[in-house]
Parts: sequence; structure tokens; C-alpha cells
Amino acid sequence: MVEVELYGLPRLYAGAERCAVAAGSLAEVLGALAQALPGLVPAIVDARGHLSEHARVAIDGRRLLDDPAEAIADGAVLVVISAQAGG
Repeated sequence: MVEVELYGLPRLYAGAERCAVAAGSLAEVLGALAQALPGLVPAIVDARGHLSEHARVAIDGRRLLDDPAEAIADGAVLVVISAQAGG
């Protein structure tokens, strides 16, 4: 499982602070997140698992991700934040 933490606008849209979803590619993880927390669609993530231009995702607090095909391993923590001014 992958733990997804939500901050700022993503948290407000989702109505949740965190969510656990199955590991897979970034697109698969974000697609599962969209299904689990439909309030994120379409402002933060679309149903295909692609981030909107208004959001960013980081893995394990170390680096930002942007490749939808990148593998996300079990035990990883993703952080979804707003990329809009004022965060």
C-alpha cells in the first residue's frame, strides 16, 4: 500500500487528510486516489490519474514526481500539495 497525505487545497477538496491505495505506477496510484476521494476530481487529479496543473506530488518528502509511468513501491508516502499561489 501507498500512503497519500493531502495538504492545502487537495485536503479541502478531498475532505480527508490521508488515504491508502495500492502501489503501482504514479498514474495508477493517483487514479485509485481519485476513485477513493472523488472530491479531488478534476481540480487536483483526473480520473486517468494525471495531476492537474494546480497540484504537485512528492515521494517520501524527497523529490517531486511528474512521470505518470514512474513506479511507486509499497510503503512509499506521497504528498499531494497545491501548486497555486498561496498554497
